[in-house]
Order: sequence, then C-alpha cells, then structure tokens
Amino acid sequence: MALAIRKHEGVEESPVFPAKTDRVAIPKKKRLTLEQAERLSGGEPYELINGRMVRKMPDNYHSKTQVLLIAELFSCLKTHPIGQLRPELMHRFWPENQYEGRMPDLAFIFNENLNDSTSYPTRAPDIAIEIISSKDAWKMLFEKAQLYFEHGSREVWLVDPYQKGVMVVTPTARRWEWEELTSPELLPGFCVKMKDIFTWPIAQTEPQTK
Repeated sequence: MALAIRKHEGVEESPVFPAKTDRVAIPKKKRLTLEQAERLSGGEPYELINGRMVRKMPDNYHSKTQVLLIAELFSCLKTHPIGQLRPELMHRFWPENQYEGRMPDLAFIFNENLNDSTSYPTRAPDIAIEIISSKDAWKMLFEKAQLYFEHGSREVWLVDPYQKGVMVVTPTARRWEWEELTSPELLPGFCVKMKDIFTWPIAQTEPQTK
C-alpha cells in the first residue's frame, strides 16, 4: 500500500535584525556541554546539537505509542531475552566532543552490545526507534537515521502515530509497514499488529442481565 509521506509542519524560526550601525551587537549564546545541559534539563528529555539544547516535546499521540510499543517489545523479550530496551537514553557518539548528544525515543540493544559501565553509550542501538511528533520533519528524521547507521544501528524504525504505520529503514532500503510490524533478522518471534501499538485497549463491558 503506497501512501504519500505526510509532511509535518514546524520550522524553527529565529529573529532577524536589520543591519544598523547604531544597533548593539547581541552576543551569541554560550555553547553548553552535556553536563551543563543535564543540569538545565530538569529531567526532561533533550538532545544537544553543537552545544544547543533542543528539548524533546512529545505530544499525547507520541507518549501513548511509546508506552504501547515498549509493552509489546518487552513481552517479546521476556520469551526471547536477546537484548534490552532503553527509553530516551542519551548517546554520546563523539566521546571527545562535549557539545553533542543524541537521544532516540526507544533503543533496543543486543545483550552483547550492552554497556552499563558508562552513562552515555557511544555506540548506537541495534534498533533505534523514533516516534514521530507533530513538528518533526522527515528530512531531519532521515538524517538522524543515517547518523545511527554510521554509529552501529542495523535498523531504524520511524513510527508514525498519525498515519498509523511504521517505516522500517535499513542502510540500503526503506519500507512502510501498515498491517504488522516484524523484524525477522533481529527480533525472531516478534510480530505485532499495528492496532496494538496505536490503539489503547478498551475494557469490555459486561452485558447486563435481567
């Protein structure tokens, strides 16, 4: 089923000042390190891009989908304990660069690649999962996917709660999944219907008896 990629609105704007000789120069903001950004974040998720803290602002659809997807993946891993999940874990792909950090919405990591001895992993998760919010741009998502591949990811899932589909991205291909989400090579036994990661279960009401 071929559907057009929905374009997300949301362009970051910055003020433009007229070039006047009598205007006082405004100094550039000081770049933040990861440690400084962590103190300023107040526990909220963010990414650090060239010393600029970009807060992640998940909306209602994003949060609901994240919980449901974690539940389905965790259920699979209880049966096939081949790895672990890490939601919103900061990754430091450039350990020598204190001004950069990336945070996938959800990370699946094989057991052999787990490293709990460091706060910030330098290797990308085996499956990096990004749940699309209303202001995300596809161009930025694809660039982020490429970054994950450069640092060790084998698949990237771009989960769209608005179209209720998942784009599975590999280093050589992209495909949409609309009915079921699987990953035979990386997650044997994992197969979840799309409705189960986009629709919250509803309690069944008992029929009234006379």
